[in-house]
Amino acid sequence: RHELSNYSLLRLRHADGAIVSMHQGGTHWLKFMLASAMSSYYEIPPPQYNHANDIIGGVKDPVIYPQIPCIKSSHTIAPLLFRNSLALGVLKLPPCVLLVRDLRACLVSNYRKWKTRYAITFSEYLRGDPSGRKFNSDIWWCIRFLNAWGRVAELNNSCHIVRYEDMSLRPHTELERVATHFSIPLTHASIDYGVSAATKLAMVQRADPARPPGEVNRHNKHPMGAYNAKDRQFVDWACAKFLRVSFGYNYKRWE
Repeated sequence: RHELSNYSLLRLRHADGAIVSMHQGGTHWLKFMLASAMSSYYEIPPPQYNHANDIIGGVKDPVIYPQIPCIKSSHTIAPLLFRNSLALGVLKLPPCVLLVRDLRACLVSNYRKWKTRYAITFSEYLRGDPSGRKFNSDIWWCIRFLNAWGRVAELNNSCHIVRYEDMSLRPHTELERVATHFSIPLTHASIDYGVSAATKLAMVQRADPARPPGEVNRHNKHPMGAYNAKDRQFVDWACAKFLRVSFGYNYKRWE
C-alpha cells in the first residue's frame, strides 16, 4: 500500500542532490557536517539548528540560499516505480547519498527517543506493526527501506552508499566522498570545519525548541544490550526471511 502510493521523491528531480536515510541512522549528523562545511566554503551563515534544514532541507522546505547547490533530505522509502531501470532513466533523479545503519541500532535509538509516546516495552516495540500505523519506524519499516533502496542502488550508479559505522570511524573521508558525489568542491579546510562543528555537544546546543528532544543520541550504552535472547531470535528470523539487501551487515552476529 505504501510503496504503490508514495511519490514524494518526484519532488527531488529538480534538486542538485539528495540525502536519503534511515530513521535514527545519523541523518542530523551527516546533514550538519555537510551544511557546516558548505557554509564555510560558500561563506553563508552556519546552520541555525542541528537539523540544518536552512541549508539542507526536506522536500517541502523552501530554498534559503539559491546561490549554493540545492541538497534535499528524505526518509522516504522508494516506491515500486523507482525499482525499474526504465522508470529511473525517465525520472532522472539527482545524485543520491543513501545513509544506512545497522537496523538493530536504529531500532534501539528510535525506541529510546519515543519511549514515552510508545508506552510499551522494547520487546513489544521490536515486534513492530506491519501495517505501519503505530510507529514512525520499526523493524518492518527498516526492512522495507533497505530492500527498496537496495534495489534502486543496484540499478542507479548515481546512488552513493554511506554506512553510519564507516562515518563514525572516518568522518573526514566520508564527508569528502559525499561532497564529491554531489560535485561540491569543498576544500580540506571546509571539511575540517564541518567535522569539528558537528560534535554531539555542539549539536545538542543547537537543538530546535520547536521539535521534540532526542534527535542527538547521548546514550553510551551498546545498543545490542537492549535485546534479550528471544528478541535476538526474532531479529534473526525476520532478517533471514524478509531482508533481501543487508548492505554488508551480518544480522546473525551479536558481538
